[in-house]
Amino acid sequence: MTQFKQQFDALLDYWPDEDSDLRAVRNNAFDRFNELGIPNKKWEEWQFTDFSNLNKSNFRLSWAEDLPNLPDKIPGRIPNTHLILMINGHYQSQLSDLPNGITVSTGVDHFNANPEDYHMNGNPFLALNTSMMNSGVPIIVEPNVVIEKPIQIIYLMTDFSEPLMNHPRFHFEMGANAQATIVEHYIGHSNIPHFVNSVSKVKVGDNAHLSHIRILETDDHAIYTASTDYSLSKDARLTTTSLSFGGHTFRHDIKLSFNGPGAEATLNGLSLTENAQHHDQHVVVDHGNDACQSHQLFKYILSDKSSGVFNGKVVVREHTKQTNADQSNKNLLLSPTALMNANPQLEIYAEDVKCAHGSTTGQIDPEALFYLRSRGISKQKAIELIIGGFAKEIIDSVDNDDVKSYINDHVTDWLEGTMHHG
Repeated sequence: MTQFKQQFDALLDYWPDEDSDLRAVRNNAFDRFNELGIPNKKWEEWQFTDFSNLNKSNFRLSWAEDLPNLPDKIPGRIPNTHLILMINGHYQSQLSDLPNGITVSTGVDHFNANPEDYHMNGNPFLALNTSMMNSGVPIIVEPNVVIEKPIQIIYLMTDFSEPLMNHPRFHFEMGANAQATIVEHYIGHSNIPHFVNSVSKVKVGDNAHLSHIRILETDDHAIYTASTDYSLSKDARLTTTSLSFGGHTFRHDIKLSFNGPGAEATLNGLSLTENAQHHDQHVVVDHGNDACQSHQLFKYILSDKSSGVFNGKVVVREHTKQTNADQSNKNLLLSPTALMNANPQLEIYAEDVKCAHGSTTGQIDPEALFYLRSRGISKQKAIELIIGGFAKEIIDSVDNDDVKSYINDHVTDWLEGTMHHG
């Protein structure tokens, strides 16, 4: 914990003239983080995920001098998208391009206008982020604006010489009747450990439509923790797709609240793990309004000695009517040493509901494999086809063709790599 205290003090020294209210929020949040500590396996909600690696590397915050020479070619760039680029936590406005109808404000302005967005809960990583938030931007899509091309935010960690950490804070607000696609894309290219602890707060206004795609692709030395909080107003529509490749440890807490009637949310996820990687996703969908629908589908493909956790909870509040919620988790183990922990849960306090949930974990179906082999397809290719088919349902949920094609290529590369070394 001492490294975090040293870095927190360094941050306060670095910004001595910071807004006093914001400074007070940082101090309160750091006290909260100190009180909670880093989760260990005795914490029920965190029991399957080991964060001891956080104390093995002496992570320090990224400062201005950690901005490397800009790459000739930006990695992960998806064609036909607007770009917001951050490298080692530093916003590159000269390489970013934003459409009309969008406001990007400073963190301080957003904080002063929306102090309620900075409340704590029992998640120590949220408290740590609030105390040290040092990058990220608030993005506001004005009411009635339709953004045709996706907005791609690339958060790139690359070319640093000692273990770095960053605590990005994103706020995405969709005005009434607005429509947009936002790709939140984390990329890590380094053999040196790094820790990225992000928080995204997403508000979807009345009758607004948001497609939110989150991609993590990084190497084996990285620890990524994330907290994403969605709030949906009346008749809002949200589709989320979370894809994770790589990283030593990945933990994502997703919370969704229906704050108006008639809203609908679809949450999809695909995690691909190999070596000794560990991906843990906790989802809570809170139905507190009438006639809201939620659909969850999270899939994991696990190889080698990797492991996964899926903990999904649907809560239906008292006195709500016409709730429709379903939740499904499907996992494919490619090796006998891979491990999956799944725990789908329903908490229903109302009567007028339609709810379903389930989880399956299995290996590649020998009959399907035999069928393909009998058609003259090699064993390796047959396995790739079966796994590709398993992943396809999630990939196809992405509307935009350029984004879909990027994800599809990535999944294909991962499968070929896994099959060749498997």
